[in-house]
Amino acid sequence: MGGADPEDEQALCSGDDVLTELNDAFSDPNCAEYMYARTHNAFWAVDNAPGNYNDLIAAYTIAHVPVSKMWAAYLKHLGELDPQGPQNIYKIAQARNDGLTRWAAMSTKTHPPKNGGHVHTSGVGVGSITIDSPYSHAIFRKMKP
Repeated sequence: MGGADPEDEQALCSGDDVLTELNDAFSDPNCAEYMYARTHNAFWAVDNAPGNYNDLIAAYTIAHVPVSKMWAAYLKHLGELDPQGPQNIYKIAQARNDGLTRWAAMSTKTHPPKNGGHVHTSGVGVGSITIDSPYSHAIFRKMKP
């Protein structure tokens, strides 16, 4: 029986594949991926409510930003953190909606989680947007796709 390629596992563990996908799609308002996402924006429809990670996954899918099983598991985990889970997902969706509405460049990065893990956004309403989500290898090991 074969095992996973260590390099593929390293990429999944680091989340670099997802960050690359997000930054490729949303960092340049003049690129085709961004323009498609802008004309198919469903991020506005994500409410601040339990289970909203499903709506965020749907919004990414509608925008043609593929969501892998592991990324979906991460968003579910992020959305179920107590008590801020739904707020985490809502902040991501609102930042994406704001950026697409204003044609603003968006970047995505991660930080080590503290106090349960909170999403931070900057630039919403003005200038370019940064979405900074909590991520660690420990979170990855707990997730099941």
